[in-house]
Amino acid sequence: MNLKQMQSHLEKQRERLRSLLVMLKRAEGTFEKLELLDSLPEVDAYFSFPSPLKTFLSGVTPECEYAIKATFAIGQGPRLFEWKSFEEGKQLRPLLEDLLAIENFYQDIGGIIGYHHLVLMLLCQEKGEEPMDLQPPQGIDIREETPEVKAAILQGIKQQGKTAELYPVGGAADRLQLKDDQTNEGLPAARLVFLGKPLLEGVVSDLQAREYLHYKLFGKQITTPIGMMTSRIHRNHEHIKSICAQNGWFGRPQESFRFFVQPSVPTFTREGNWCLQKPLKLLLKPGGHGMLWKLLRQSGVFDWLKKQGSQKALVRQINNPMAAIDYGLLAFLGVGHLQDKTFGFASCPRLVNAQEGMNVVREKEGEKVLTNIEYCDFEKCGIEDKPLEEGGDTSRFPSNTNILFADLEAVEKASKSHPNPGLLVNFRKGHHYHSLEEKEEIARLETTMQNIADAFTVSKEKQLPTYLTFNKRRKTISTTKRKSTAKGAMLETPEGCYYDYMLNAKELLETHCHMSLPPFPDAHTFAKEGPSFLFSYHPALGPLYSIIGQKVQGGKLESGSELQLEIADLFLKNLTLEGSLLIHATDVMGHKEEGVLKYSEKTGQCLLKNVRVVNAGIDWEEDHLFWRHDVKRRGGLTIVLHGHSRFIAEDLIIEGNLSLEVPHGMQMRAQKEKGRVIFITEPLEDLGPLWTYSIDASQSICLDS
Repeated sequence: MNLKQMQSHLEKQRERLRSLLVMLKRAEGTFEKLELLDSLPEVDAYFSFPSPLKTFLSGVTPECEYAIKATFAIGQGPRLFEWKSFEEGKQLRPLLEDLLAIENFYQDIGGIIGYHHLVLMLLCQEKGEEPMDLQPPQGIDIREETPEVKAAILQGIKQQGKTAELYPVGGAADRLQLKDDQTNEGLPAARLVFLGKPLLEGVVSDLQAREYLHYKLFGKQITTPIGMMTSRIHRNHEHIKSICAQNGWFGRPQESFRFFVQPSVPTFTREGNWCLQKPLKLLLKPGGHGMLWKLLRQSGVFDWLKKQGSQKALVRQINNPMAAIDYGLLAFLGVGHLQDKTFGFASCPRLVNAQEGMNVVREKEGEKVLTNIEYCDFEKCGIEDKPLEEGGDTSRFPSNTNILFADLEAVEKASKSHPNPGLLVNFRKGHHYHSLEEKEEIARLETTMQNIADAFTVSKEKQLPTYLTFNKRRKTISTTKRKSTAKGAMLETPEGCYYDYMLNAKELLETHCHMSLPPFPDAHTFAKEGPSFLFSYHPALGPLYSIIGQKVQGGKLESGSELQLEIADLFLKNLTLEGSLLIHATDVMGHKEEGVLKYSEKTGQCLLKNVRVVNAGIDWEEDHLFWRHDVKRRGGLTIVLHGHSRFIAEDLIIEGNLSLEVPHGMQMRAQKEKGRVIFITEPLEDLGPLWTYSIDASQSICLDS
């Protein structure tokens, strides 16, 4: 069958199903729908004669019978229900469960038949058939801390108590190729360790840093409700809940989390044939993060969020650790709150050929909308992925980063009119049961969460109810989507994300902390030899660079040095580091009561003034995975602060490989005596907070000790 014949066949099937859906919509109840299906030649031809499947149907509910016969109505039944032995027949129940899940989720568009009709509709669409007037959005520039941006930052902090967080964590993450070391089982992206923590833990740490900042400024404990959309792929749902449980729910009440499972959908070929993993086993993939909005409604999470006092929500993907760097996220949220917007995109320059969508203003028939076009739809929409300027590397349109702001009431309403936003098919080579010898192009019907924005269309004369902020790329998006290759390309890899993280660290330490640093390598040298220094910190140290710059002042990092700051209450002045210094507080932001974190002044605290630390540090002759914090050291100074404790050192040199632990309720002071440094431990006097936060007349956050 040539391309023209295939298109004609698909179009006829689509039209047949369209008519069938109209009749099914008029039918009253499952029995009347079954009568309609039984009258179809595609169904009657199979069930007119005795068969094992017909026998099986006699023992199931009408709903189950309808789901099975729907696959014959769309022409896929013979492909799905072909089996050769009784043992294979035992798999009917799992297959039926998968079909029922598809039927139920897509009930509003006709279930299995409606799903396949959508598939055929998208397969039939010709490239560029919809003329579009696309313009770059006029975003709000937040790259510099202007008075307007400072006001937005403070609003973002202030409104933290009214802002929920939503994490779509159910993606297959096939390109990362994560495997369990023991079982070789595929793992979800949430299990990827970046800077010593699973990605999911890092995202929650970012949230708690913002809650802690709210506490320091306004004196109020906030517990933000978190909704997570999981999936069944690679046991994603079980892994996500396991990470939360293993981490003691991150010191948060377990009831402050809600989990809802994203349905998996059938994959299909270019001919529209559903793919099998093996006989009687559908090859399923997650149906895209656009399922988020409908699931929030169907699972009652919208109602739950309202009861928690949430009015707006931040939507964030966990594979982008850069999203919460510095003030960008707070400014983005603050703009949405200040202007009471229905929806928002946090954007930045888009690199040509990156697998990222574009934010555009689309105008059509006197209306406009701020929306997203996915990279796999560029050709269909007449977009060439070329640089804005000849020889440049960024596109005309900014990047869709999937950092989103949503008014909960508005998106709940939109989820009814746009239940499957941003529908698309994205073909990739892969194996399936009917194509085991060689790979074939297969796809799934995907929806995109950002395209719920299509519901917020207005006339050209009106102001958009949506908005977009524009920030530096390395402070907005750097993803861990895929495993690095032998060619060394770093875009969308953990290595590339770490490079951006260290570029941000360089800006922080040089510009805000006024530290002297060794020369920083270019991307090629970085990929080959690693960084010239290592630096990482807990987000509660800031997260704003302007706050960290008041806690870390001056000093110098020698080439090859490593500084880890897992602490919030820190004063580091004129540190000179030659080797490794690791400061870890067990209680970074407060204390726990019955396992729940209470933001307070009972933290681990460290004060180092005019201190030189010298040790052997990292063994640079060994192989390291710097982005994982998987490094080998020949020596280092490790300071562990347990509970509410303090370490103080001034005007001295600390040499050698040392591990110092300060017990809860104690203070350790380093001092020079008879030519050597000794450490004296004594009870900690409660002297109040190490830092008092306030807001000055210029709307800057100031710290007083």
